[in-house]
Amino acid sequence: MKAWPAFETINHRGWLMRFADGYTKRANSVSVLDQIDLDIEEKITYCESQYRARKQNPIFRLLSFTNPEVLDERLATRGYQLIEPSLVMGMTLSERSLNLVPIINQETLKDWLVAYHKLKVLAEQPSSIHHMILAGIQSEILFVSFKQNEEIVACGIGVLECGCLGIFDLVTSPIQRRRGYATAIIQGLLQWGIDKGAYFSYIQVVKANIPARNLYEKLGYKPIYEYWYRVGSNSGNEK
Repeated sequence: MKAWPAFETINHRGWLMRFADGYTKRANSVSVLDQIDLDIEEKITYCESQYRARKQNPIFRLLSFTNPEVLDERLATRGYQLIEPSLVMGMTLSERSLNLVPIINQETLKDWLVAYHKLKVLAEQPSSIHHMILAGIQSEILFVSFKQNEEIVACGIGVLECGCLGIFDLVTSPIQRRRGYATAIIQGLLQWGIDKGAYFSYIQVVKANIPARNLYEKLGYKPIYEYWYRVGSNSGNEK
């Protein structure tokens, strides 16, 4: 949560609501951190009211290690849709060394955003909200790209918090995939983290993205836990 901050956070009896004007579900959802079997209906209703007051759809991020089955069932009953089952994968970096680390390029936030949005499958203009989230990260951060023939073909972000290196916003040009560019970005960020004293690295991936999962496993990442989203509507008609 520190590595990808929201603009506003409300802690309602252990249910953490995050708001960032709707940009990315991870910064605009409820993470349940306490016992899920207590006052579920009241808590769901309160969270819904907070998101609707901000004209956002209520979204719950369910974490496998919190035994979320009861909450998941309640949300499904209220009409919440299951979205993007995902994995957090991690690996220990202690005593790990990398050979022949690829040369990656450090970018400014402004230049990185232009490159990132250009490389997306559906190219889009850089988002001011995306810029605000990245600019608001208090942890040590590195924006990088990988070039081929002077053209950026891949980019990503490394965020270092308390010895843990998170890798975010990893993207490769759709016409340049399966050429090792994502691997180069990850290896470069891992070396940066190791040089900074990181002892652990993590990355998030949608479970259905088998090519990405295979790549991360090849690099040494292993599944740690699962999470998924339950997304409601902004109309208040879930019940």
